[in-house]
Amino acid sequence: MTRRVAAAVVAAVVLVGAAPPLPPYVITVAPGGQPHIPLVIKRGNLDIRLALSFDTALVLNAEPAKRAELKPFPLIGKRTFKSALIPGGEATFRGNLYGIMPRGLPKSTVPAIWVDKPIAADADGVLALSALKTDRVVLELGPVAPGSRVHRLSRPDKGSVMMKVRLGDEKISTALELNSPDTVMNARAAAALITAGLVKRSGQVGFWRPFPGVALPFERLTPTPGARLLDMPLVRPAVRITEAQAKQLDAQARAGTSTSDDDADTVTVTASRKKGRDPWILIGRDVLQQCARIEFDRPGKTWALTCAF
Repeated sequence: MTRRVAAAVVAAVVLVGAAPPLPPYVITVAPGGQPHIPLVIKRGNLDIRLALSFDTALVLNAEPAKRAELKPFPLIGKRTFKSALIPGGEATFRGNLYGIMPRGLPKSTVPAIWVDKPIAADADGVLALSALKTDRVVLELGPVAPGSRVHRLSRPDKGSVMMKVRLGDEKISTALELNSPDTVMNARAAAALITAGLVKRSGQVGFWRPFPGVALPFERLTPTPGARLLDMPLVRPAVRITEAQAKQLDAQARAGTSTSDDDADTVTVTASRKKGRDPWILIGRDVLQQCARIEFDRPGKTWALTCAF
């Protein structure tokens, strides 16, 4: 009896002392739009777009960083990088650790990076959704369509947005991104999907535009009937290809901006799947537009998508 009473007292203390779960941080997204939040950093009141596809950092256009009076970390806070992802192929990055205050959330510290080339055309910058100091972030995208259900996608790390999917002997890093109209992947990921019978090459060229002034050629992939990845349908997948490969497929590829520096992501998809960069897939709006709600559950290590597919 004494043991039962003691156990009951301990349980009562635990229940009384336990903090109630915080409500989710809800962001309503305009139809066809992007998730935006107001954010204060140093002397700047900024309009920031949230990104689902990378972790932790805040990346700003140069002018808003100047307006906020941000200063780079001494000696190591300024670097010049070359990449096909950058307009003109080269940019100077400056960075430091700064406290940020998104509206309605506690202050947190993040690596802030500002770039002398445009990073966002529709906002002052881009913030990783995982940098928000809250357990659950909910993006409300619109009304729930008939036949919708909740799809739970596991993440290996509660602080990271990335997921992993294994196809054959490849472990593919996979992320969600509303700002990408198409689902885009690199060559090793495409080779794994082709080998698994999920997609076929089409020979049709298009462009991935991850930043203003950047147009990277891709080859459209045709999904096989019923093809799914992570319990999501493949709708308009595409694989990154080089300018040389694109020119062979479509004369319009001359309008692209990539260079040989980016070819590691774009080896021929029928080549050895162990060549080139580690495999990655970015699930775009072609798939996510079928969703009414996207939830980032930090402690649960899941994405919860309410979608009609």
